[in-house]
Amino acid sequence: MRAILAALLVTATLAACGDAGSAGCGPVRREELDTRSVHVLPGAEAPEYRTDPPTSGPHLPSPSTEHVRTEPLAPPVQVGLLEEGGVLIQHSGLTEGQRASVEALAGDGVTVAPADDLPEDAAVVATAWVTKQVCPEVDVATLERFARDHVDGGPGDHG
Repeated sequence: MRAILAALLVTATLAACGDAGSAGCGPVRREELDTRSVHVLPGAEAPEYRTDPPTSGPHLPSPSTEHVRTEPLAPPVQVGLLEEGGVLIQHSGLTEGQRASVEALAGDGVTVAPADDLPEDAAVVATAWVTKQVCPEVDVATLERFARDHVDGGPGDHG
């Protein structure tokens, strides 16, 4: 009986270690692919997206951007970065110290930018191709792990 209880305890502990999130962040979620992955021309009206912030769908081809942004990125730029394997960490309402700690994650495929509107109760949202993690609080270790696990995970240039 003890062996069964021990096995159940180990199984429950390992299950909790998966993508269950952390104290400051929710779980990593895989989102449905938006198959409308067409290129949007610069200056064109932004299409509607199936998720907010978007993780796939219509996008600008090969967008270039600084790793730390002071202005929000338009959704077609966001998706273009993700398609090329980038990770985007967006934030809202952070203190100067919190913002600096999140911005320290930028570089090597990771872009950090403010956001005009994030999901309710979210201070930070990390996105990669069809993947998202919402954080009500700043959790640098979890965001760093998300970036490490998902950078270079986009489908690449499909023309």
